Amino acid sequence: MSTTCPSCGTASAGRFCPDCGVALNATCRECQNPLPLGARFCNDCGVAVATPAVARSPKAMVPWALAGVSVAALALVLAFRPGDEPAAQPAAAAPAGPFAQSGAPAGDASSVDLSSMTPRQAADRLFNRVLSAEAGGDTTQARQFAPMAVQAYGQVPQDNDVRYHLSELYRVQGDAAAVKAQADAILAADPKHLFGLFAAGRAEAMGGNAAASRAFYKRFLDAYGGEVSRDLPEYRDHQQALPSMRAEAERLSAQ
Repeated sequence: MSTTCPSCGTASAGRFCPDCGVALNATCRECQNPLPLGARFCNDCGVAVATPAVARSPKAMVPWALAGVSVAALALVLAFRPGDEPAAQPAAAAPAGPFAQSGAPAGDASSVDLSSMTPRQAADRLFNRVLSAEAGGDTTQARQFAPMAVQAYGQVPQDNDVRYHLSELYRVQGDAAAVKAQADAILAADPKHLFGLFAAGRAEAMGGNAAASRAFYKRFLDAYGGEVSRDLPEYRDHQQALPSMRAEAERLSAQ
């Protein structure tokens, strides 16, 4: 029986789409869970679908950004409650973000209803999952899911809070240039924004520019009181994390 691929519209009678490679009638190679139609990741264990090598057409690549993010969110992120605000985890080279949380439960992906979530909620849940994995020492999982979170944030309006989240995700991936780009975007719109200064300090540290990193952290500390008094929405949302960011800036600016 021929099946129409939900990703690119190609007709196929096999287990995978011959054009874009998504699952059509297949099971997970790790847990044997039946894969949803069009899946690129298992909705039970989160492992990537082992699809045959195919030459992907441009039209097939466009829907993947949405399909992959949706399935990843289904499998991973709803173990977190809205409003979770973890504390900073200091480290030597690339410290975990102030929003990282360790020890979070795995959750039951089968009970997740993505229709009840906004794109921003799904992106934030993925972000928390990445930072939690990193704080718990599972850098492999953090790096595996960071690109999915980046894709998820690509589907929502870009504000300074989103840009800071993106900077943390790029930090997890070790991409100093991308971290700097997000910091620059924040500071271009708001030169004293705490998230921009903090991200800029991290970008310079990742690039080995210790003096420039310390300078940004000192600017963060100089601006801290006045910025917090502005009571911006993103500051209110992360009011528990800001003191941890300040403590980390104090420590790093003194090195």
